[in-house]
Formats: sequence, C-alpha cells, structure tokens
Amino acid sequence: MRINTIRLRVVIGALGMLLPWIVALLIGKIPQSISATYYTNAGAAFMIILGWASGTLICYKGYELIDDIILTCSGIAGFLICLFPCAISGADIKVGTFMIDQSVSNTIHCIAAVIFFALLAYNSFFLFTKSSGDMTDKKKIRNIIYRVCGVGMLASFLILLLPDFRIKVWLMETLALTFFGVSFLTKADVFPFLFCDTPYKD
Repeated sequence: MRINTIRLRVVIGALGMLLPWIVALLIGKIPQSISATYYTNAGAAFMIILGWASGTLICYKGYELIDDIILTCSGIAGFLICLFPCAISGADIKVGTFMIDQSVSNTIHCIAAVIFFALLAYNSFFLFTKSSGDMTDKKKIRNIIYRVCGVGMLASFLILLLPDFRIKVWLMETLALTFFGVSFLTKADVFPFLFCDTPYKD
C-alpha cells in the first residue's frame, strides 16, 4: 500500500513540474499562460496532463480524512480548469466542453485555479508537516521544505501584481507548479540523501 502511495506522489509531483515546459516545447515558445495553450496544438497535452494529475489527486489516499478531502477538492478544481478554458479574446464565443460563453468559462476557470493552488498550498503547509511521533531532524528539514513550498505557491500569485509583461501569467503558474512538485516529490521520499529517514523503495 505504501509503495502505491509513493508512486502516486511521484506522478503528481512530476506531472505538475513538467506541464509548463511540455506545453512550451510543443508550441515552440514560452506561452502567455499555460491555460492559453488549450487553444493551440498543445491543448491535448494540457488537458491530458492536468486531467491525469487531477485524477491522481482524487485517488490519492491520505493518512486522515482531511487529507482526502483537501486533495479530492484539489483534483475536482483541476478538472474544472480543464473543462472551462480561460478567455483569450474579447469575442463573444462559446468555448469548452459545455460550449458556454467565454466570459463565464473564464470566470469559472480563474476561480478553480485559485482554489486548486490554495488547497495544494494548504496541504503542503499544514498537512504534509504533521508528525505521528517524535519529530526527527530530517523531518524538521522536510517540514521547512513543505512550508516554503506552501508559501511559495501562494506568493507566486504576487507576480500578478507586477507591471504587465508577456509571460507574467506563465511565470506565476510555472513557479506555483514547481513548488507544488517539489512538495510532493519530497513527500514521496525521492531525495533520501537529503531529507528522508528511510531510503526510497520501489
């Protein structure tokens, strides 16, 4: 059971970190935002990777009920990001799986994105840092990483307050996903020489 949980953590963390770079590679440049690649040749990859990661979050079995609730809600928010694309023009067009007005879809998309990262930041800062016994020195180090990642996910949104530049949203999304990925990979014990009390076992 532990092996399956570890693998899920690795998959979740790796998918999150790779997503912005995969879509950028597919379109041949840094996009305005990851979400905007929905309308490009990278749209299928965006949907598959985010959808897969969201489904994995829902399937993830935590130690307590609160873990399951937070991660399941995160996964649902991730699916909403896929189903309701962001707006890319001022045109009044129908978009997304349900073919609704672009402005309505964009509102749902943005709300879902905020919920997605807020819940993952909460998970990293408050849930990954829990301990069932005496806290070892390495656990303390891991907790620092989890808290930095949690704060980093939220702080990434401060980039949106900066003067506008072309890849501002992509940069914010990439930083948030990187912190998210580091948090889950640390929890997966893939860095035994740095942080883990026991070696990673496949």
